[in-house]
Amino acid sequence: MTGMLNAGFLISLLLALVLQMVVLPDWLAAARPLWIPLILSYWALREPRVPVLLPAFLVGLCCDVLFGSVLGQHALGFVLVTFLVARLRAFFVLFPLWQATLALIPAWVAYAFLMFWIDGLTKHRGDDWLRWLPVVSTSLFWPLVYTIMELIRQPPEEE
Repeated sequence: MTGMLNAGFLISLLLALVLQMVVLPDWLAAARPLWIPLILSYWALREPRVPVLLPAFLVGLCCDVLFGSVLGQHALGFVLVTFLVARLRAFFVLFPLWQATLALIPAWVAYAFLMFWIDGLTKHRGDDWLRWLPVVSTSLFWPLVYTIMELIRQPPEEE
């Protein structure tokens, strides 16, 4: 069972990385969901047996290299989101999906703020208001991604 969880974790994380790298038109790129924090949040929330902090850091370093950002910027952000969700896991599982979605928004805001702050320190300017749009789209995609991941993660029923 643990092997299947780890395989599912790695496949979903690689898929999130691919979705993060897909080239979108300019008008849509600003609203791209935070796919990797979304998947890391799911696994940190649903499976405490899957170690998520080290993969979050390693995928973050890959993103830093792929996107040409400051080395460690995404790694720090992914670890922050994963740590917050994993630490507050007992709090999140008490809520229905729509309330858990609202409860996860501060973790994604913390990630967006950290990216905004590091970009500001390194003089990488962007439209300040558009930086928060991915938090909105991530929050809107969370119920869909959560439902799909739950369906995939469920073992087949035996007759």
